[in-house]
Amino acid sequence: MPAHGRRPTSAKFTSTSIFILTCLFFVLYYHPSTLSTPRDQDQDQAYKHAHDHDHSTYESGSRRQSASPRIPEKIWYKVGPKGLSDQSHAWLDDCLHKNPAHSAQIMTDTTGDEYVQEHFSHRPDIVELYLGLAVPILKADLLRYLLLYAEGGIWADLDVSCGEVPIREWIPERLRAKAGLVVGWEFDVGWGENIIRQFESWTIMAAPGSMHLLMVINDIVDAIRERMEVHGVSVGELTLDMAGSVIDLTGPRRLTRSVLKSLGMVRNETVDVKSISHLLEPVLVEDVLILPGYSFASTANVYANKTGPALVTHHYAGSWKNENGGEV
Repeated sequence: MPAHGRRPTSAKFTSTSIFILTCLFFVLYYHPSTLSTPRDQDQDQAYKHAHDHDHSTYESGSRRQSASPRIPEKIWYKVGPKGLSDQSHAWLDDCLHKNPAHSAQIMTDTTGDEYVQEHFSHRPDIVELYLGLAVPILKADLLRYLLLYAEGGIWADLDVSCGEVPIREWIPERLRAKAGLVVGWEFDVGWGENIIRQFESWTIMAAPGSMHLLMVINDIVDAIRERMEVHGVSVGELTLDMAGSVIDLTGPRRLTRSVLKSLGMVRNETVDVKSISHLLEPVLVEDVLILPGYSFASTANVYANKTGPALVTHHYAGSWKNENGGEV
């Protein structure tokens, strides 16, 4: 009886001990200091020091809410066979220093191929077309839309530098919850009325799964197939000359036409470009936030009066512009 009488006390002590030890384990294991996003060492080793800078200057900004609850704080870059130039490396480092909450992923030709194969296995038409393309700029253009559609975040060309306004402040606070795609005019003010207005494509922000980006992707696939049929060639045989204007096929004008087409389908009416041009402040159309020309393309627009800050600067390095649509 005495031994039997002590067993409940022993069992209670054991249960309490297990509970306390379990709590301690979770506190220690999931303490914020242990949490981090795994990074591909092979891709990021050369850029590791970008995160080793003293971020104290931007500490207060890093505590603010994200630019959009729908858009991940991740910046996508793509390098060619020559890798990252010293100048591009400096711009990348500076952008990350100014935006310490953001991570960066630098894609290569190899990792780009692997990514598309993995994330678009449900679309063999996209995988086959992407892997078969022999013109580097066409692949690079398509990759940016695929990455943003699959995971969201921010696409940045290597010749883009960040301004002084933190990325978390790029979207007006009142619009943060609604913005699912953020684009900026490249040519809008100071060009007269006889220009073809287009969104720039060197900086794009997006939430994953944007229907507008899917429209861009599908339109590019269809357009490239059409060029293949016209010239009677396979995707691997398609050359830059056969492709025609890159701006129209996969670049800024394609982005602009497809996004506006997608918006028109959502609204069941054609989007009047005049209603979203000559912008002096951001305009939200459904879930697409359109920024004024000065935001992403300050050097390409001329305003009579002072405007808002340049969020990024595009330096027009044009590293892909050789005769084959590859690096110079």
